[in-house]
Amino acid sequence: MPELLFLLLPIAAFYGYVMGRNSYRQSQLKQHEKINQDFLSGLNLFLSNQRDKAINVLIENLEVNNETFTTHIALGKLFRAKGENDRAIKIHQFLAKQDVLSPEQRRLSIIQLARDYVDCALYDRAETLLLPLLDDKECSREARLILSRIYQTFKDWQQAFEAIEPIISQDGELYHVTKAYLLCEMASTESATLRQDMLQRALGYDPTCARAYLDLIDYYIEQANLQEAAKLSRLFAETCPDYIALLIPKLNKVFPDSAIQLDFLLSISSQIKSTSVVAAIAEILDKQDRVAEARKNVLGMLDKHATIAGFAQLLKLNARKTDAPEAQQMMLNLEKMVVNKIKQLPNYECEQCGYQGSLLFWQCPRCKHWGSVKPIIGLTGD
Repeated sequence: MPELLFLLLPIAAFYGYVMGRNSYRQSQLKQHEKINQDFLSGLNLFLSNQRDKAINVLIENLEVNNETFTTHIALGKLFRAKGENDRAIKIHQFLAKQDVLSPEQRRLSIIQLARDYVDCALYDRAETLLLPLLDDKECSREARLILSRIYQTFKDWQQAFEAIEPIISQDGELYHVTKAYLLCEMASTESATLRQDMLQRALGYDPTCARAYLDLIDYYIEQANLQEAAKLSRLFAETCPDYIALLIPKLNKVFPDSAIQLDFLLSISSQIKSTSVVAAIAEILDKQDRVAEARKNVLGMLDKHATIAGFAQLLKLNARKTDAPEAQQMMLNLEKMVVNKIKQLPNYECEQCGYQGSLLFWQCPRCKHWGSVKPIIGLTGD
């Protein structure tokens, strides 16, 4: 009899193991079934446009774990994308308080909550959440980007630059451009020496930074260093041809000698299609009583690059060449009408979001990209 009991012990142990395992599986199935029921209940409320009730169901009844965490995050992002930031905040606040989350999930919850706060203009709350994450290798990059965005909103260029400076652009990102333009903003309030250093540093980050070139040209004009101003003007024409219209008003100071200025304009006119350049050439030729030559230049430009501004310039030159007073006055009146119409048109357009305006913003007011707003090129532009 003792021998029989001894033989039955392993069988009893194995049976207990199997029954326990089955009991665990059943409890897991019940838990999954409850999760699915809670999720479907919340989804039905959501689809019935009872969003507040849906959120309460999902938050109160849907236990946070590895399987449901992604659902919570996705739902929060959805609400934020639809502009319902109060609901997104409620979900992400709930997640951030959960003790069962892994460190990575907790960081993600805090980052998403900070984004909610930024979209709601609760910048101080977002900053409080993000500052402790700057030393966290896993999320410091994203925290720095959001913080830089916050500081840019308040035009705190120094802090915005310090937040984004350690970040290296990846996969087509343009953070080096942002750094360059932030340095330009900082330079605008500094002394002459620091201003020059910051602008040159900006060109180190972005060699195509139009603002850095233009501000440096202004700096050299102020310092009466016209040789450097002329050198930078030539480099600017090669590097930033889309912005050439912004350089034209400065050329009388950069090249006081009209003959040298004319040589410069003629040298770039063959490479850059710009009404501003041709108009500047025509103006110099006109002052030298070379109206026929000026008219020929404008006609040549219109043949290759027709613009309304170029047409107005041609009307002005034709009026100068006409001897009949009535015809001359008619052309001048027509030129005035065209010029007034041009003033009503936008001069600049953002290549990122399509924003248009009559004023140049180095940071697009709509999409917040730096250096994306450029003079309009074409029939209604330069």
